Amino acid sequence: MIKSQMNEFEEKLVKSIELAKSGFENAQARIGAIDAKVGVAVGFLVFLLPAPLMVVGWLSGLQSTAASNIFSACWKCWFASSAAAVLLFFGMICAFVAILRGFSCLMPRGPKGYDKSGPFQNEWRPNVLFPVHKPDMFDVFYNHLRKLQSGVDLVFVVSEYDHQLQQLGRILHAKCAEMNKCFWWMNRCLACYGLAILCAAWIVLIAILHRVVP
Repeated sequence: MIKSQMNEFEEKLVKSIELAKSGFENAQARIGAIDAKVGVAVGFLVFLLPAPLMVVGWLSGLQSTAASNIFSACWKCWFASSAAAVLLFFGMICAFVAILRGFSCLMPRGPKGYDKSGPFQNEWRPNVLFPVHKPDMFDVFYNHLRKLQSGVDLVFVVSEYDHQLQQLGRILHAKCAEMNKCFWWMNRCLACYGLAILCAAWIVLIAILHRVVP
């Protein structure tokens, strides 16, 4: 009877380990996917941030006649021109904040309590699945790894996955939060730039109707 109960308990532990392993792999895959998406977004934002300055530089380099026609059109549509300038300015701010959020998302993160000073300092404990140790607690880490030499039971394995999933869950939550902020600010940047383009199109249309642009 006792042996049967033990076998049933071990079978449950095996299923727990399989589930934990799936969650472990899924969390790692999600973290990799988030880093890839945010990396692409940050690269796009780095190109997008100076776009208004490049446009201003291009306009400044135009010949005198073309520049005078453009400035005349902007003067006649001063409201749309002011709105476009303000939108481009806020768009650049949004792009800059989005880049900062993206860098924060891509920043590597260690286990809770590692290399920290404060209330989390005492929450670190050694883990085989995340083999990082604090230099001042090397003996604790070493003794924990030595358990592998004599063989470990299923309870030990479940405990390892339990601790590691807590760490990955914290990291995944932090990355998801920063990713959402990054894309939130990027969407505002694109909205500002899009509205600025509409204002510029309106200025061009008014200029054509008034025969300002030849």
